Amino acid sequence: MVKIKKHHHQDYPYPLFQKITSSIELTDSFEQKNREKLFIEDICKRVEKSKSVLYVLCIDDKEIGLVSLSVTAIEEFPSLQIDFLLVDKNYRGKVIKELDNVKASEYLIELSISIAKEIQEKVGLKYIVLLPDNDDLREIYQELNFSKLNKNGWMFISL
Repeated sequence: MVKIKKHHHQDYPYPLFQKITSSIELTDSFEQKNREKLFIEDICKRVEKSKSVLYVLCIDDKEIGLVSLSVTAIEEFPSLQIDFLLVDKNYRGKVIKELDNVKASEYLIELSISIAKEIQEKVGLKYIVLLPDNDDLREIYQELNFSKLNKNGWMFISL
């Protein structure tokens, strides 16, 4: 069964960090694993300060991915920012039957778009934006219809 757990400012950052890092398997590479932990720690702090909302994707109570969202502005247009998206290393790049045969990353992007459209009805968002961590991710996001925004690496999708 697919479930989305929503974490917001009422959750404490350290227990949330511990819970996520103990349930989602990170990359095998020592350097990348530490980067992922730093991102997760930062997101948990942002959640505590009401700067972000964290959505955790679960299948049969197993946490397999997460996406953190916040509101920002790009060229004065209100936008929803994907702060961080992470999929358990055992599920990366795999089509998942329980998610209607899509990858977890695609499912989390679709969730983000759905949330953005709900917000758009109330406050008029124009874009979803993100800053990919590396060139491989940039290619994946381009396949998901994100476009380059500027020379700084930011990407966007219009709502």
